[in-house]
Amino acid sequence: MNILKSLTEMLLPRYCKVCGRRLTIGEEHLCITCLLSMPLFKNYKGGMNRPEELLISSHTLVRAESMLVYDKESNYRKILYHLKYYGHPDVATYLSAIAASRLKNDGFFDGVDLIIPVPLSRKKFRKRGYNQCSYIAKGINKITGIEIVENAVVRTVANTQQAGKGKYQRWGNADGIFMVAKPEMLENRHLLVVDDVMTTGSTLSSILEIIEKTVPSVKLSVFTLALAQ
Repeated sequence: MNILKSLTEMLLPRYCKVCGRRLTIGEEHLCITCLLSMPLFKNYKGGMNRPEELLISSHTLVRAESMLVYDKESNYRKILYHLKYYGHPDVATYLSAIAASRLKNDGFFDGVDLIIPVPLSRKKFRKRGYNQCSYIAKGINKITGIEIVENAVVRTVANTQQAGKGKYQRWGNADGIFMVAKPEMLENRHLLVVDDVMTTGSTLSSILEIIEKTVPSVKLSVFTLALAQ
């Protein structure tokens, strides 16, 4: 088996998605140096953290967390490029499973019934071939066993790309773009909504708002793979 792995590595080398160094057997997506040096988001206990502050308009928010701090000047931004644009969504499953292991020990998932990936528009899904948020959800499911529900909330409008927009443009761009298609599935449930990056919180606030209006009995929590500086 080790010989087979070595031959595979020779013929199909893999590279770190952050620094580009060739990965060795046992390393996955990131080299050990980049894995141990990840700019993890630190939730300082005793008060409202930054993700929760951005989502403060939600009346039913229980908790919110992010794994990484996103800085457009950092090489770690390449993780999100691989995830969204380069066709490597498995990196999201790998990283969110790592995050879920840590958060599970902190009780973050206590009481959560369902995972809701933020949906893509049909146009973006056809172009990309997958929803990156679904792969984030898979990593959490792998650790927690919490069921993933894909179609209970849908995107009704293909809003333009958020990148490059200012704060108020982002809020206007995300307004009214979601609809709860299967409210009966969500009644009296604690939902974990997952997204790739939180910048101003506009997209997540929009989806939380429509869920709250349609299904008043829900509780909501949020996890994002990254939190923008």
